[in-house]
Amino acid sequence: MDFQTKPLSENFGAEVLNVDLIQIDEDMAEAILSAVQKHALLLFRRQSLHDDDIHRLSKALGPVEAPPAAKDNHSPSFKSVIYLANINSLDGTLIRGNFVDNTDGGWHSDQAYRQNPATLSTLFCVISPESGGSTSFSSTRMGYESLPSALKDRVDDMKVLYSPGKKHGVPDIEVAHPVVLTNPETGVKTLYVSPSARGFEGPGIEEGKAFKDELLSYQFRPEHIYQHKWRMGDMLIYDNAQFLHKRDAYEGIRFLKATRLYLSPKRFAVPD
Repeated sequence: MDFQTKPLSENFGAEVLNVDLIQIDEDMAEAILSAVQKHALLLFRRQSLHDDDIHRLSKALGPVEAPPAAKDNHSPSFKSVIYLANINSLDGTLIRGNFVDNTDGGWHSDQAYRQNPATLSTLFCVISPESGGSTSFSSTRMGYESLPSALKDRVDDMKVLYSPGKKHGVPDIEVAHPVVLTNPETGVKTLYVSPSARGFEGPGIEEGKAFKDELLSYQFRPEHIYQHKWRMGDMLIYDNAQFLHKRDAYEGIRFLKATRLYLSPKRFAVPD
């Protein structure tokens, strides 16, 4: 199955045209995974997806599970379909979890604090905010590629350290992931360092903080960033290893739904 696409930005991402995700089958799922390998971030506009459709789409792409932090902000029928909203549910309670805040969110990679973080993520827009509320993506491929040779040599065999916050709902343990991830199929290298990283194996606290700031100064160059301005019915599917992302501040109602997928390390870069 071949997709017709157009670029989302100059350097990464693609909008997939004339595809109805409700029609997901094995061929379409394989085409989506291949397109994610090529473009890293996919946009499907004008989708009409209920929770069961989102769950079926996610399962067709790969194993899906409920994140530990999703205690009260998920679909009534599918705990793996996470609600990111600031509106009331039918029984009058607020759909909230950790996502009611309308301020600018921090840059992060999904579940970096886990031993086996999510491989792909989906985001579906049910209600777009009145103003703001975009989701910004910073390419970790471009972050790595922009590093000077000396920095690339230094980070290639380094480990970065992460620990969960209280809201994450997992044991408070420190995990060590490679600073540089390599996609096993494409050979693409990405920089797996976010502002929430606790430090690195080897450097002390002060040296590690300075080194992290240095790496992030390359990561967050303006040309590495795409800001997605949501429309109702937008579905994004992205490779978690290839981006840091964040919620931009907003006003009004905002309701997104998300899933996390866990694919084989034989096909995608998976932190270990």
